[in-house]
Amino acid sequence: MWHTDLPIGTKHMSFFSPNNNLPTVCGTTDINGLLRKVVHVTGCTLLLCTEGYAIGTSHFQPVAIRRGTLVPLFTHSRFTIERASSRFSCRFVEMSDPAIADFTVNFNSPVFWDFLYQHPILTLENPEWRLVNEWFGRMEWITDTFDGEICQQMVYGELHNLFIAIEQRIAQLFPPEEHDEKSAVWSIPDRLNALLDEHIHHERSVRFYASELCISPDYLNKVCHRLMKTSTKALINEAVVYELKRYLAETDLTVEQIAARMNYDNVSYLCRFFRNATGQSMLEFRRKQR
Repeated sequence: MWHTDLPIGTKHMSFFSPNNNLPTVCGTTDINGLLRKVVHVTGCTLLLCTEGYAIGTSHFQPVAIRRGTLVPLFTHSRFTIERASSRFSCRFVEMSDPAIADFTVNFNSPVFWDFLYQHPILTLENPEWRLVNEWFGRMEWITDTFDGEICQQMVYGELHNLFIAIEQRIAQLFPPEEHDEKSAVWSIPDRLNALLDEHIHHERSVRFYASELCISPDYLNKVCHRLMKTSTKALINEAVVYELKRYLAETDLTVEQIAARMNYDNVSYLCRFFRNATGQSMLEFRRKQR
């Protein structure tokens, strides 16, 4: 049974295997190089913890990752690891081919997506963990043995089978009537995340994003509370913090230049906002990333 817990550019570069720019990358990582860094996902990335534990956030929700935890990440996912044990290790599969992004978008299962929005990680019991671990092994064999279109077709097939298995297991654990109303609602968080990626540098009002989604601010807030356990404004603020951390960690821009990029006229206000959100100043955060 599954239990639940709480712009790279046109050429993809693997986060977990930095010297590899193939469409599908598999391997094992201790994730130390990514501590407190923002992981951008293009397409689909899956992590399976095999040893140790880590604490982080996914979809703005706190997550505890330990042996048997499966972490599925998709385009517009926001994922960070704040700390990890010395023995932490996980297997990873990164799929960056644009067709993978299309595939995940077109996997039209309200049950699947709604469940993952509410539970950003899956903790597997031993039978499922062994099967999923074998799945990661097959993916490594495919990418080591084949290349080109044949490799990607086999990757799509394996990914589809895994998604179908997760969807069916969720359906077994939860009555179908719980998902009758999800045909439209389940897509709102993903669409909101896409809008935040596009507009967060210049739009930070709930009304704007509700208008873009063609729903009322009140309804958007209810959906966010229902599916993501937080308010729309909190998600917008999290997206701002996410972008600020990215600029601080990945560029040498000054605080004033970052404020200009984010369209904040009052630099002092931005600094207070960041400190209130993170417990540290922007420069303190930058120093810890270097």
